[in-house]
Amino acid sequence: MDQLTVTERYKRAVAEYESLSASSQRQDSMQFQTKLVKLISEFQLLLRLVESLSLFSENELIAELSTSYIQYFNIWYYLCSLFTKLLIKDGEIAVANKVDHLAQARTYLFDFLTNVANYEQLTKDQTTQLDMLKRGEEIVQSPQLKRSEKIEKFKKERELKAKLDTFASLKGGDDDNGDGSSGFDDYKGIDEEIVRQMYLDQLQLHILNAFDMAESIAMELQVLAHRPVYSQNDELARARARAAEANGDERMKQKKGQDPTGFTTRVESVPNPNGKKNISDLINRQGKILQPFTITGGNKREALKSRVFGTGQVLPSMSVDEYLEYELANGKMMKEEPKIKKSALSDDDEDEDDSGDDEAQLEKRKWDDWKDDNPKGSGNTMGNIG
Repeated sequence: MDQLTVTERYKRAVAEYESLSASSQRQDSMQFQTKLVKLISEFQLLLRLVESLSLFSENELIAELSTSYIQYFNIWYYLCSLFTKLLIKDGEIAVANKVDHLAQARTYLFDFLTNVANYEQLTKDQTTQLDMLKRGEEIVQSPQLKRSEKIEKFKKERELKAKLDTFASLKGGDDDNGDGSSGFDDYKGIDEEIVRQMYLDQLQLHILNAFDMAESIAMELQVLAHRPVYSQNDELARARARAAEANGDERMKQKKGQDPTGFTTRVESVPNPNGKKNISDLINRQGKILQPFTITGGNKREALKSRVFGTGQVLPSMSVDEYLEYELANGKMMKEEPKIKKSALSDDDEDEDDSGDDEAQLEKRKWDDWKDDNPKGSGNTMGNIG
């Protein structure tokens, strides 16, 4: 490694960066974090070499910069990206360590954007956003503007990646990573202006990603600032945990093994108050079917269907006339009898009506007959008959 040039070390570091980014290892594993620390040390060494050579200047234009130097702008970008994934500190992996690493990543991010801004590689809007980020201000945009910017950014990213892939296919070689990020120094047979444009396109792609990382870092720092703090050095808590584990606390074991969704493989055997068969009568604990059965949903399916496709209220199912006929048919209402005129009654009907009179009516009729047989004054024996 000591015999390699700066360009060769840079190409090898970028290849390791791409390999680590595509790795399927867990980021909180010791193996991944060890590789991460080693790669960060390599990029930091490259950064010290570049700064000692004074390759960049604030009073210089991008046209005056050598083509091979443009790729070294990305060192700050790679360091920022690596520090956002770093969790280890003093040999211990913890989420609490990420606060300091994110602050360091933000420092490298601002250095990267400031360097490319000195060479006028940022748009006017990007320059304004960078100033706001440095002042710690939040970039507030309307949903419509934010959506349009995301669409424009997506189109630009896709265009830049297509250009880089085209250049990578032209260059070829075993050390190419497929996205044009490494191997740009070996451009034998390719015009230098094409290589220079590829460097600038890659720089523009990283600028777009850098602003996305700035937003992610701000959000993650805000979340970590409000996370609950647990004291991991509490010896009393550790002693209680060891004692509970040694004593075989069954409640803790059940809590640890409990499914958060409430799923259980245990067959319930609660008696059914309706007299129906229980699940244990149909299936045993080993899952063997004891007797045939049919799973039915009852009226639940129709009820759900009516709730989904219904009007949201109970509508009448019959008219008023139909309801009255139903009530009459079930004896819940008395039907009105037709009125018959008295003159239409026959003599037989009158006799039938008389037979139905009560005793008071008979006494009254007898009294009327007696008055007819005994006129007024007929019993006066004093001769005072007027």
